[in-house]
Amino acid sequence: MTETAEKQSVILKGIVGSPGACLARAYLFRKRIEVKRVEISDDQIEAELERYDAAVKMTAADIQAFRRKAEERHGEKYAAIFDSHLLMLEDPQFGPKLVARLKKEKVNVESIVRDTVDQLHKAFSAIEDPYLRERAIDIKDVGGRLLRHLMGLQGPAAEIGDEPYVLVAQEVTPSEMLDFAKGGLRGICLDTGGATSHVAILAGALGIPSVFGLSNFSLVARTGDLIMLDTRRECRLVHNPDAEEVARFNASVEKTGPERILSDTTADGWRLHIAANIVRSEELPQLEPLNIKRIGLFRSEFIFMESLDLPSEKFQTEVYTKVVEAAPEMAVLRTIDIGSDKPLRYVPLAHEENPAMGFRSVRFALARPDIFEPQLRAMIRAAQHGNCRIIFPMVSVPAELAALDELYRRIVDEVKPAKVPEWGIMLEVPSAIFMLADIARYTRYISLGTNDLLQFFFAVDRTNEKLAGLADMLSLPFLRLIGHCVAEAQKYGIRVGVCGEMASDPLGFIALLGLGVDEFSMRPAALQNIMGLVPQLNRVQVRGIVQSMLMNPPDDNDCRAFLQANFPL
Repeated sequence: MTETAEKQSVILKGIVGSPGACLARAYLFRKRIEVKRVEISDDQIEAELERYDAAVKMTAADIQAFRRKAEERHGEKYAAIFDSHLLMLEDPQFGPKLVARLKKEKVNVESIVRDTVDQLHKAFSAIEDPYLRERAIDIKDVGGRLLRHLMGLQGPAAEIGDEPYVLVAQEVTPSEMLDFAKGGLRGICLDTGGATSHVAILAGALGIPSVFGLSNFSLVARTGDLIMLDTRRECRLVHNPDAEEVARFNASVEKTGPERILSDTTADGWRLHIAANIVRSEELPQLEPLNIKRIGLFRSEFIFMESLDLPSEKFQTEVYTKVVEAAPEMAVLRTIDIGSDKPLRYVPLAHEENPAMGFRSVRFALARPDIFEPQLRAMIRAAQHGNCRIIFPMVSVPAELAALDELYRRIVDEVKPAKVPEWGIMLEVPSAIFMLADIARYTRYISLGTNDLLQFFFAVDRTNEKLAGLADMLSLPFLRLIGHCVAEAQKYGIRVGVCGEMASDPLGFIALLGLGVDEFSMRPAALQNIMGLVPQLNRVQVRGIVQSMLMNPPDDNDCRAFLQANFPL
């Protein structure tokens, strides 16, 4: 990336995570608040203590607001969790000790808070008792909020007002992203990550343009800088665009093409099952104008990630019921898919060198019946309100199938529903392709999660921007893998759907159609584009071209170029 003088227009390139266009001021987010240690004089001590007292009051007000929100959504049991956060501000190991240190060391209060929080966090993290060890998260949360108030870092609304903003950061977690999305978030620019990262998927679901792999952009950009982001065709990011560039951008956004016919039926009369990937129930109103009657993936983990503590079974039932009722033809609910790559703030997980292949998804769920069983009960109850299927993510060995079947039968016996929803699995691990006979003993439905399947197949970390070019969903080996999976599944009478990002990409969609897939689920922002493409495609012709390409690949094995030549978009 090119560095330049402040406010000079600079054009940057990165990895497109989700399409769209926006023009807004930057908000620079730093995960760890950097604090400088500054010596103070005796006559400054009183002022520092007053700043500290004011920050404590604002932090306490924040916590009390969180408590009220938790009580409204989940009841007193969960709201009481925040009482411990308030007590921490009154703890003699925290407040009084901190004040004593400030008077003795005569340094700015921020540096004392940072040091005290780090020491307490380290001490509690080392405790063997799991309950006390979990308090380390509370300490970090309260300490971080206190520091932000001391330093005036209260988020985008405080720093750039109520106007829309583009988030600029080295990295963000999915839960942080959800917090930002509650405000005026219009675009995302990250130094790290790739097109199939969880943040990219979430941005696409929310209709927010995003770009990754920007190297050191977060070191150059400043809060308040003007950012022009256009990822509709390729990445075009302009830092501090001039008036002429802004005028051209505005003209391109206002320009509209001829109205397209939207349909789920191909030119030769084959009806496809087109569905939406949903993250939050707030997205459901987007489906009706497009006449979408199916939800092919509801990512339930984001209910947990947005909650301040474990969501109650009652609350989950209400959310899942809304989803089922919004999709009269079919709603597919995925059970919790979290791990240290998608952490929950209230469930501490050990650091893993490779979290994508670690203790996550169904591995985590089977080990935490206190979380998994209430979720299954809630999903089964919600399924009584329409057509519903429940799927389990990242199944990789036959033993997991047996464990899931046993658990599911037991939960069904507990709930005693009038109708038992079918369950299936997300096929995201290559090993599962070679256990289809085992899968067929338990279920006749699989949904291909092409994002994880792609990274595991090529042994590529999808958050590593340096490796983004290696994991191409339109590469010959990957297309052959999917083709083999679809053909083998059909032999066992297993229905195959696709809910990964590949279904949202026009060329990826065409390739999947040619491989025999007719059930597609995609982010809502992609639905209009794909449904405008479907009536232009002849399914028989597409299958013939794609199968011919696999049997007689182009000389350079460039399937993307081959498909672009045969299907100009």
